[in-house]
Parts: sequence; structure tokens; C-alpha cells
Amino acid sequence: MDMEAIVKCITIIILAFGLNTLGRATEEWTRPILPLSQVRPGMAGIGKTVFYGDKIEEFNVEVLDIAGNYYPQLDIIVAKVSGNKVEKYGIVSGMSGSPVYIDGKLVGALAFRFGSFQTEPIGGIMPIEYMLQVFQKERVREQDTPARISSLPQYIETVLCGAKDGFWLELFDGFAKSRQHLGTTFTPIHAPLSTSGINPRLLADFKPAFSSMGFELVPGSKNILPDSIPPLQPGSAVCQVLVSGDMSIEGSGTVTDVFDNKILAFGHYVFNLGPVNLPLGRARVLTTLPSLMGSSKMISLLDIVGSVRQDRMSGIYGDLDKQPKMIPVTLTLNSAADGESRYFFKMADDYSMNNLTPFYLRIALIQAMTAGRLAESPATISLEGSIHLQDGRRIKFNDMFSARKRLGYSEPGAEINAASDLVSALLGVLLVNNFQEQPIEKMDLKIDFAPAERIASLHSIRQDKTTVSPGDSLTLNIHIKDEENNDRRYQKIYKIPEKCKPGRLLILVSNGATMTQYEMALNRQKFIPVSYDHLLQLVDSRRKNDKIYIQIRMQDNGLLLKDKELSSLPPSVLSIMDSRRSNGEIGKLRDRVIIEDVIPTDLYISGAKRLFVNVKQKKTLPFEIQRGDL
Repeated sequence: MDMEAIVKCITIIILAFGLNTLGRATEEWTRPILPLSQVRPGMAGIGKTVFYGDKIEEFNVEVLDIAGNYYPQLDIIVAKVSGNKVEKYGIVSGMSGSPVYIDGKLVGALAFRFGSFQTEPIGGIMPIEYMLQVFQKERVREQDTPARISSLPQYIETVLCGAKDGFWLELFDGFAKSRQHLGTTFTPIHAPLSTSGINPRLLADFKPAFSSMGFELVPGSKNILPDSIPPLQPGSAVCQVLVSGDMSIEGSGTVTDVFDNKILAFGHYVFNLGPVNLPLGRARVLTTLPSLMGSSKMISLLDIVGSVRQDRMSGIYGDLDKQPKMIPVTLTLNSAADGESRYFFKMADDYSMNNLTPFYLRIALIQAMTAGRLAESPATISLEGSIHLQDGRRIKFNDMFSARKRLGYSEPGAEINAASDLVSALLGVLLVNNFQEQPIEKMDLKIDFAPAERIASLHSIRQDKTTVSPGDSLTLNIHIKDEENNDRRYQKIYKIPEKCKPGRLLILVSNGATMTQYEMALNRQKFIPVSYDHLLQLVDSRRKNDKIYIQIRMQDNGLLLKDKELSSLPPSVLSIMDSRRSNGEIGKLRDRVIIEDVIPTDLYISGAKRLFVNVKQKKTLPFEIQRGDL
């Protein structure tokens, strides 16, 4: 190639680079703004928001001063707001993001308010420069990995053994504390967390945690599309959607500005998760609920119009040209009394929300099952379900649940909670693990209701011998009683293995959850997955509620090496391995299973029993006569 050709190539490259750079440079938020440096006390302007329907109304704004370094290297504008609606309602939950203009230039978004019982509505404005930084973040979108709560072991235990009291409250509260709003003088205006199709009682226990995250729980309404929907514009109501459908949960705020199908809103973060891909919805304000404690908008989600792409300290950024991923859930309920009913909803499916999605699924499932049953009388339910992965695999599960009794009284609804715990924890296992998990395509669930309880407790177990020899048969008699004191008896005969050593045998008879809890106490490492396939195997091996599980366990002088049981080790090996137990990967093996069995029933089994049998050395002759000796 001659020198002239080389020069031409270099020129083309430089021009191409320059044009590309120029193109990127023109991708700016071209709106006239009033920089913070030019804002002065006494300046007057207007703000825009919706108090009812989709009508955008104006209110007055007067700058009082600048609060420097409210957040590190971030100032906010302190302002007084006024107007007929503001004098009636004050600064309302849902006004977060309301644009403020001075001399026709965008100053920022109303985003803070000063406590409750205000004699004058004083608020804080997030300067537009800081909100535009959120837009700039999207232009160089990081592939950040959102922080996870270490909840996988708890989710696995909930799947295998049922949820402990307070499990969901602790899990949600842990997430809430990590996402609390900052600030002391002003607080971010709470975003109304609107729920439709959900009884407020289901969320009452979580209200303090929601409040600490900046949400105000308010009733909502199912989306009923009007004849015409105006496009999103500054002052419009907007939502970050968590659940949508027959049950819905969404946090709402106000649009600050729209440019080229991109929006800025809220003026503060929702969860402060950074880069996200969550459903963005248009909303209609049903009414504004006045309160001295703090008024709030009651909203109705209209439709999902795009994605929230950034959730940052100074606001959220959304893109109307990008569609979010959602997990469709179909729940079919069958009851002889109430017939068949079907519920459908979708859940936000983004890596950043994996810690919260199972919680919201549980709320939706409890509400759907409670509504479909139309009453809270004791019942027994049969659950069948499948989670479809995008690689074509299906995770199937089924079980039965019935109301437990506490202190002699039935607990209606306990069976619904337990079934919802299983499904939601299964989703949690698939979402919060650190393996290369497969995306979830959809969930299908079917519930059959039967009236009354079907619970049986283990009453007693008896053996025909207290001492056996290797090779002997042992007869075990199991006695259970249902809630009406009806008896059922089972008899099982087991042959003691020929190689069973002298000592003591432990016989455990229990429901599935108790048997698994015993195994977890012996060897927790066995239930820590080492791969995604191993994780699926763990949840697939879950023991069922309608079965009686039997284990005969023999004392052993072995060790636990991670999830492996090393039994009957020679003393020399045992001594060497035992000296290395300090690293936590090696534990003492107390006993191991030599016989395992299961008895299927049509009842929810509760309780556990155990007994011991001694194994004696098998008697042998002083010498053995071999063939051919005589």
C-alpha cells in the first residue's frame, strides 16, 4: 500500500471517529434548565403534578434557600409550596418528581418534605443537574451485580422443612434496612405503594419496613383503561411495577421530564439499586387522600409502557422503547363448594429484585387462595405446580397441606400460608443462588380445596424386640391418630444387615420436615449446593407432608467431609482426619442410615417418635466344619 492510500485510510478512520463522537455528544437532554448556581432565595416558580385523574395542575413554588451538602457533595433547594390543592393536602405522597420551573426553565423535582403536621408546606427540590447524572449513568451503563442478602440456605431450609415463624418478616426487614432512605432534616417524599386485589391485613406486619424504605401503603385499583390515555409528560403519574394483574403492587411518583421517549422521575431513589430493568407503568390518580400525618395519592395502574433503567440517589431514569422481563404466574383453584376460579398476574423479573420477588409472590398467592376459597374455615389443599425454565426444563412439585392446631384451636389459613411458603421459597432458591441459573419462563399452579382438616399425628411406635443380632428380622408397629381420634396402624418388618456391628440402633419415625431437620443438624454441608444441578436435586428430593418416613440408623465412628459421609474409618485414618477439623470442612459422623423406608398416606402427618434397639454380636461356633473335613 502506497503512502497516499495510507493517508486516505487514516483520514477515513479519523472522520468516522469524529462523527461518532459528535453523534454521542448530541445525545443530550436538550431542555432549557436553570442551574443550581443561578438559583437564589426569593425566586418564584411553578410546579406540576396530578391530584385527580390525569389532569396536570400547577402549584406555586418560592425558593427559601439552598441546603448545602445534604448528601455528600449534593445540595438541595429548600422551597415553600402553595396553591389551593397544596393548602388542602400539603406535600403529598406521590408528588415525588413533580417538576419545578422558574422563568420557564426546569430547576428540578420536588422530592423532599419536612415531617408531618406542617403549618406550612416546606419541601426540598432535587436539582435537575443531579437528575441528569442518572441519564448519563445509563449512557455508560455498568453491568453491576446487585448486592444479595445471604438467603439461599434459609430458602433451601424453608423448601425442605417449612418456613420458621418470622422467616419472611426477617428476610424482608433485612432488605428494607439495607435500603433505608438517608437524610435527617428533610425526608424523601414517600412513594405510595399501591396494592389492588390484596387485603391490607396481609401487609400490616411489614408496614414499618415499607415505611423505612420510603413507601406509604395505600389501596389501589385494578387497571381499567379509559377511552383515551394521554402520553406521559412532565407532571404525569408514573409507577415502578412489582406485580401486575389480578393482584398488583406498584410504587408511584411523578414524571419530571420527558425527552425522546426517555423520562426522569421521582427525584430520589426507589430502592437505590443502580442499573435495573423493571416495569414502568402509566397511572391514573383515583383521588388524593387528605391526612394531617401526610396526604397520599390513590392511584390505578393503567398499563406498562417501558422500563425503569436506572434507580439512583437523585431519581429514576426510564426508557419507553425498552420492554421489561416479567414472570407470568397462572393459579387455578378448584373447590367442590366454590367451583373453579383462575388468577393471573406477572412479577417483575430483574436480577436486582431477586431478594424481594419471592416475598411479593407469597403475598399474591395467599391473597388469591384466600379469595378463591371465599371463607377461612379449616380446609385441606392439594398443590401441584411447575416452574418452567427457558432452557426447556420444568421443576415440578406437589404436596398436601392442612391447618395445624395450636393450643387446641384450629388455625384457619395455615394451610394456605404453608403452600405459599413452599412455592415462594422455591422461587427464592432459583433466584438468589450464585450459580449460572436459568431464566424463568413462567409458573403454573393448581390448588384443589377439600373441606375440613386431614391431619394425623404419630401416636406411638413399638418394636417386637429390644435386642437383635445381625441378620435378624425386626417388626415395627406404627400407630397414628387423626383429629377425630380415629386410629390407623401400620406394620413393617425389616431385616438387620448381616454386617451390622454390635451397638445401638436408633429408629426414627416422623413426618418429612422433622426427618430432614434431623439430617440437617447432623450434616449441614449435605444441604449446601455445589452446582445449579445439585441445587435442583436438593429441592427435588424434598420429603412430602402426606408420608411417614422411617430411618434405622447405626452408630458410626466416621467423619463428614463437606457433603460426604466417610463411615467406619480405621482409627489411624480417623486420627489424622480428625486433627484437621478446625477448618470447618470436616465434622464428626455420629450415626448413618442403614435402612430407610416410607409409608404413603392421604393425611397430613405431624410429629415424630424414636426408640432404640441393641445389636449384639452374632453367636458363632468355636470352630467351623468345612466340607470335606469329614
